[in-house]
Amino acid sequence: MEDYIKQRIKENLKISIRRFFNNKKVKNYQVLDDIFPKERRIRSLVGGLETSLGTTFWEPISKTLAEINGFEIIQDKILVPTDFPPALQNELDKLVYERENKPNNRRVSTEECIERLKNVAAKTNPQDIAAYVYISPPTGTGVDIHLLKDGIEYLFDIKTAQPNQGDFQKFNKQMLQWYAYRLAKNTNANLEARIAIPFNPFAKSWYEKQKSKLFSSPLDIAQDIWVENEFWDFCSGSENTFEQLKALFVELGQENFAAEFHDIFYQH
Repeated sequence: MEDYIKQRIKENLKISIRRFFNNKKVKNYQVLDDIFPKERRIRSLVGGLETSLGTTFWEPISKTLAEINGFEIIQDKILVPTDFPPALQNELDKLVYERENKPNNRRVSTEECIERLKNVAAKTNPQDIAAYVYISPPTGTGVDIHLLKDGIEYLFDIKTAQPNQGDFQKFNKQMLQWYAYRLAKNTNANLEARIAIPFNPFAKSWYEKQKSKLFSSPLDIAQDIWVENEFWDFCSGSENTFEQLKALFVELGQENFAAEFHDIFYQH
């Protein structure tokens, strides 16, 4: 990664953190405030910052790296037709059920899901498609990052590094909805959707640590999820991209960037 790109990303990180803490106040009372007032405040602020990084840092940085790597950034939302084709909705519902419940102990691959949705979508009358009114998808089901390169659309949502068991079911339904929504409008769309985990917080492999959850999850692990450099190296086209991103956090720590926010954490 070239130095000017690193500097651009580092400045973006600083701006993201500053924006989060601008006029930040911890308003909600918790009983632990009476025992650990400073500690509870710090936890609340840092937890909020961690959550905000998904949209304020990880997402724009991934788009920056992808754009430099020759991807087109698609800004338009994947919209949903108000009169969703009943046959396509039925197939979507069946796939969600089959992936979650694995009848006959069979895991449905993502490749099969796409093929089945495409086959149903292809039978929809083109005149019906042209007549649809399209609206924004339900809250929480949209695409964070929509890229295009060599005729393939790549759909990503950046998620927490430590999802719980129920989250994997949500991920499955969300990605199947993306496929169905996009194919409802363009039955020939060539799509790849994945959940992106921005970094591995564990000392061992993320996949090994999450093994029990992944085994019982509906996801096709070979297709549906990328962790750390699997995602970042794809965006950048280079190797070990996350290590270079992590180095920027280390630099800010060494520069004592946190001192800028001392009074926010330790109000008197």
